[in-house]
Amino acid sequence: MSVSDQQAMWDQKHAAHEHASVAGRPRELAEELAPRLTAGQKLLELGCGVGSDARYFADLGLDVTATDFSRVVIEQNQANPMPANLRFAVLDMTQPFSYAADVFDVVYAHLSLHYYDQAVTQAVVAEIARVLKPGGALYFSCKSVHDPKYGDGSEVQPGVFERQGHLRHFFSMDYTKTLLAKDFKVVRLVETEGTYSDGKSAFIECWAQKRAARSAS
Repeated sequence: MSVSDQQAMWDQKHAAHEHASVAGRPRELAEELAPRLTAGQKLLELGCGVGSDARYFADLGLDVTATDFSRVVIEQNQANPMPANLRFAVLDMTQPFSYAADVFDVVYAHLSLHYYDQAVTQAVVAEIARVLKPGGALYFSCKSVHDPKYGDGSEVQPGVFERQGHLRHFFSMDYTKTLLAKDFKVVRLVETEGTYSDGKSAFIECWAQKRAARSAS
């Protein structure tokens, strides 16, 4: 299973406008975060899709860089008028991010970190920590191990399943804590239920803070 296979899948979905129904309105997670955000903060979104959350954050006055590895959806987003404090860019999370260290106040990822095996997921989290300022915030949601689709397909690693060219990595509470332990302090970690495009779902929602740089001894 290669990431390029998934990229082609998402390009096809966006070319067919399969997610057009969620365009123009922010996700509940984005709205929940609003009171914790401050105008002028630099926010990096990973997996922005049709850009609804990115535009919401920009309307709040944040300086938003919204990324996705689907060039199709990025070009669709760029074709629409946008404010000066919002930029869309192609970014493949499996590669080192094209941003300097310690530049973002916030990294936000709604259902975009759970498409990779464990090694790639660890590398992605390390890159998130690198580009965040010390004390910066990471907000994300992923599918939970209690999701109805857990176990659907062939298990390629514990908690990671492949079905018809689609890789799903289901997070547990303990896995999330372990994944973040090196670089982050977990502030809030909960499991929730809701609906998604494929029906009833279970999610892990996390708010974590990058640890301050350790002073030289």
